[in-house]
Amino acid sequence: MAQTIAYTEQQFIDEVRKAFSSSEDARMQAQVIADHLREMFKTGWPANSEKFGAEPGTYLVHSDPDLGHPHGGFQILTYRRAPLGSESPPQPHDHGPCFVVYGVASGSNLQTRYAWKYSDDSTVAPTLEATQMVRQTPGDAAFFLPGEIHSTQGSVDEETIYVRITSEDLEQVWRHRYNLAASTSRAFISGQTWIKS
Repeated sequence: MAQTIAYTEQQFIDEVRKAFSSSEDARMQAQVIADHLREMFKTGWPANSEKFGAEPGTYLVHSDPDLGHPHGGFQILTYRRAPLGSESPPQPHDHGPCFVVYGVASGSNLQTRYAWKYSDDSTVAPTLEATQMVRQTPGDAAFFLPGEIHSTQGSVDEETIYVRITSEDLEQVWRHRYNLAASTSRAFISGQTWIKS
Protein backbone atom coordinates (compact mmCIF):
# COMPACT_ATOMS: atom_id res chain seq x y z
CA MET A 1 0.00 0.00 0.00
CA ALA A 2 1.30 3.44 -0.91
CA GLN A 3 2.36 5.60 1.98
CA THR A 4 0.53 8.90 2.34
CA ILE A 5 1.69 12.04 4.09
CA ALA A 6 -0.26 14.73 5.89
CA TYR A 7 -0.60 17.51 3.31
CA THR A 8 -4.11 18.63 2.52
CA GLU A 9 -5.60 20.04 -0.64
CA GLN A 10 -6.25 23.34 1.14
CA GLN A 11 -2.61 23.51 2.29
CA PHE A 12 -1.53 22.94 -1.32
CA ILE A 13 -3.83 25.73 -2.55
CA ASP A 14 -2.40 28.01 0.14
CA GLU A 15 1.17 27.21 -1.01
CA VAL A 16 0.25 28.03 -4.62
CA ARG A 17 -1.28 31.34 -3.47
CA LYS A 18 1.88 32.05 -1.48
CA ALA A 19 4.04 31.41 -4.58
CA PHE A 20 2.10 34.07 -6.49
CA SER A 21 2.06 36.60 -3.63
CA SER A 22 5.75 36.29 -2.69
CA SER A 23 7.36 36.82 -6.13
CA GLU A 24 6.64 38.49 -9.48
CA ASP A 25 9.07 36.23 -11.36
CA ALA A 26 7.22 33.69 -13.52
CA ARG A 27 10.08 31.17 -13.50
CA MET A 28 10.34 31.23 -9.72
CA GLN A 29 6.56 30.98 -9.28
CA ALA A 30 6.31 28.04 -11.70
CA GLN A 31 9.25 26.18 -10.16
CA VAL A 32 7.94 26.56 -6.60
CA ILE A 33 4.46 25.41 -7.66
CA ALA A 34 5.91 22.38 -9.49
CA ASP A 35 7.87 21.45 -6.34
CA HIS A 36 4.70 21.63 -4.21
CA LEU A 37 2.77 19.60 -6.79
CA ARG A 38 5.33 16.77 -6.58
CA GLU A 39 4.84 16.72 -2.81
CA MET A 40 1.05 16.78 -3.19
CA PHE A 41 1.13 13.70 -5.43
CA LYS A 42 2.69 11.74 -2.52
CA THR A 43 -0.63 12.08 -0.65
CA GLY A 44 -2.61 10.21 -3.32
CA TRP A 45 -4.03 13.44 -4.70
CA PRO A 46 -6.02 14.21 -6.83
CA ALA A 47 -7.68 10.77 -6.73
CA ASN A 48 -8.60 11.42 -3.07
CA SER A 49 -10.06 14.88 -3.72
CA GLU A 50 -13.79 15.45 -3.28
CA LYS A 51 -13.57 17.70 -6.36
CA PHE A 52 -12.22 14.94 -8.63
CA GLY A 53 -14.70 12.78 -10.54
CA ALA A 54 -14.85 9.11 -11.50
CA GLU A 55 -15.67 9.77 -15.16
CA PRO A 56 -13.31 11.09 -17.85
CA GLY A 57 -13.32 14.86 -17.83
CA THR A 58 -11.91 18.10 -16.46
CA TYR A 59 -12.46 19.05 -12.82
CA LEU A 60 -11.88 22.50 -11.33
CA VAL A 61 -10.20 22.32 -7.92
CA HIS A 62 -9.60 26.03 -7.37
CA SER A 63 -9.93 29.32 -9.21
CA ASP A 64 -8.43 32.45 -7.70
CA PRO A 65 -9.52 35.83 -9.12
CA ASP A 66 -6.93 37.83 -7.18
CA LEU A 67 -3.58 36.10 -7.70
CA GLY A 68 -1.75 34.87 -10.79
CA HIS A 69 0.72 35.89 -13.50
CA PRO A 70 0.74 38.35 -15.13
CA HIS A 71 -2.79 39.08 -13.84
CA GLY A 72 -5.05 37.44 -11.27
CA GLY A 73 -7.03 34.33 -12.10
CA PHE A 74 -4.86 31.25 -11.55
CA GLN A 75 -6.60 27.89 -11.78
CA ILE A 76 -5.92 24.39 -10.52
CA LEU A 77 -7.52 21.81 -12.82
CA THR A 78 -7.46 18.02 -12.66
CA TYR A 79 -8.06 15.72 -15.61
CA ARG A 80 -9.09 12.11 -16.05
CA ARG A 81 -8.36 11.01 -19.64
CA ALA A 82 -9.21 7.66 -21.19
CA PRO A 83 -6.43 5.91 -23.15
CA LEU A 84 -5.98 7.57 -26.55
CA GLY A 85 -5.80 4.23 -28.35
CA SER A 86 -3.27 5.53 -30.87
CA GLU A 87 -0.79 8.35 -31.26
CA SER A 88 -2.31 11.56 -32.56
CA PRO A 89 -0.48 14.41 -34.27
CA PRO A 90 1.02 16.86 -31.77
CA GLN A 91 -0.90 20.10 -31.23
CA PRO A 92 1.79 22.65 -30.36
CA HIS A 93 0.53 25.74 -28.58
CA ASP A 94 1.68 28.45 -26.21
CA HIS A 95 0.04 30.02 -23.20
CA GLY A 96 0.54 33.64 -24.22
CA PRO A 97 1.73 35.73 -21.25
CA CYS A 98 0.91 32.93 -18.82
CA PHE A 99 2.81 29.91 -17.57
CA VAL A 100 1.49 26.44 -16.90
CA VAL A 101 2.55 23.61 -14.60
CA TYR A 102 1.67 20.05 -15.66
CA GLY A 103 1.91 17.09 -13.31
CA VAL A 104 1.02 13.42 -13.76
CA ALA A 105 -0.60 11.39 -10.98
CA SER A 106 -1.08 8.18 -13.01
CA GLY A 107 -0.54 7.12 -16.60
CA SER A 108 1.82 9.30 -18.61
CA ASN A 109 2.10 12.48 -20.65
CA LEU A 110 4.59 13.11 -23.43
CA GLN A 111 5.62 16.77 -23.34
CA THR A 112 7.45 18.22 -26.34
CA ARG A 113 9.07 21.65 -26.41
CA TYR A 114 9.48 23.56 -29.69
CA ALA A 115 11.48 26.56 -30.86
CA TRP A 116 11.80 28.58 -34.03
CA LYS A 117 14.89 27.75 -36.09
CA TYR A 118 16.18 30.60 -38.25
CA SER A 119 18.38 30.39 -41.33
CA ASP A 120 21.38 32.66 -41.86
CA ASP A 121 19.46 33.78 -44.95
CA SER A 122 16.91 36.34 -43.71
CA THR A 123 14.70 35.72 -46.77
CA VAL A 124 14.04 32.14 -45.65
CA ALA A 125 11.10 31.67 -43.28
CA PRO A 126 11.92 30.11 -39.89
CA THR A 127 10.71 26.59 -39.11
CA LEU A 128 9.24 25.28 -35.87
CA GLU A 129 11.24 22.33 -34.56
CA ALA A 130 11.09 20.06 -31.54
CA THR A 131 13.90 20.74 -29.07
CA GLN A 132 13.05 18.40 -26.16
CA MET A 133 10.75 15.45 -25.47
CA VAL A 134 10.03 14.37 -21.90
CA ARG A 135 7.71 11.55 -20.86
CA GLN A 136 6.09 12.49 -17.57
CA THR A 137 5.28 9.52 -15.34
CA PRO A 138 3.47 9.38 -11.98
CA GLY A 139 4.80 11.98 -9.57
CA ASP A 140 6.45 14.14 -12.26
CA ALA A 141 5.76 17.86 -12.63
CA ALA A 142 7.09 20.22 -15.31
CA PHE A 143 6.45 23.83 -16.19
CA PHE A 144 6.27 25.86 -19.39
CA LEU A 145 7.03 29.57 -19.17
CA PRO A 146 5.23 32.48 -20.86
CA GLY A 147 5.51 32.27 -24.64
CA GLU A 148 7.06 28.79 -24.59
CA ILE A 149 5.67 26.45 -27.28
CA HIS A 150 4.87 22.85 -26.36
CA SER A 151 2.53 19.95 -27.03
CA THR A 152 1.18 17.33 -24.67
CA GLN A 153 0.20 13.75 -25.49
CA GLY A 154 -1.52 11.44 -22.99
CA SER A 155 -0.99 7.69 -22.76
CA VAL A 156 -2.25 5.59 -25.66
CA ASP A 157 -2.86 2.45 -23.58
CA GLU A 158 -3.81 3.50 -20.04
CA GLU A 159 -5.87 6.13 -18.29
CA THR A 160 -3.97 9.32 -17.49
CA ILE A 161 -4.75 11.42 -14.44
CA TYR A 162 -2.97 14.73 -14.52
CA VAL A 163 -3.05 18.23 -13.08
CA ARG A 164 -2.68 21.54 -14.89
CA ILE A 165 -2.08 24.75 -12.98
CA THR A 166 -2.40 27.84 -15.13
CA SER A 167 -1.25 31.27 -14.00
CA GLU A 168 -4.49 32.75 -15.40
CA ASP A 169 -7.84 31.50 -16.65
CA LEU A 170 -6.94 30.53 -20.23
CA GLU A 171 -10.48 31.29 -21.39
CA GLN A 172 -9.56 34.96 -20.91
CA VAL A 173 -6.13 34.91 -22.62
CA TRP A 174 -5.05 35.21 -26.25
CA ARG A 175 -2.50 32.59 -27.25
CA HIS A 176 -1.41 30.63 -30.35
CA ARG A 177 -1.76 27.17 -31.84
CA TYR A 178 0.95 26.10 -34.31
CA ASN A 179 0.93 24.08 -37.52
CA LEU A 180 4.17 22.08 -37.62
CA ALA A 181 3.95 21.17 -41.31
CA ALA A 182 3.53 24.78 -42.42
CA SER A 183 5.38 26.50 -39.54
CA THR A 184 2.45 28.86 -39.10
CA SER A 185 0.35 29.96 -36.13
CA ARG A 186 -3.14 31.18 -35.38
CA ALA A 187 -4.36 33.18 -32.41
CA PHE A 188 -7.15 31.75 -30.26
CA ILE A 189 -8.79 31.90 -26.86
CA SER A 190 -9.68 28.58 -25.19
CA GLY A 191 -13.33 27.72 -25.69
CA GLN A 192 -13.70 30.02 -28.72
CA THR A 193 -13.29 29.42 -32.42
CA TRP A 194 -10.08 30.14 -34.29
CA ILE A 195 -9.45 33.65 -35.55
CA LYS A 196 -9.31 33.75 -39.33
CA SER A 197 -5.98 34.79 -40.76
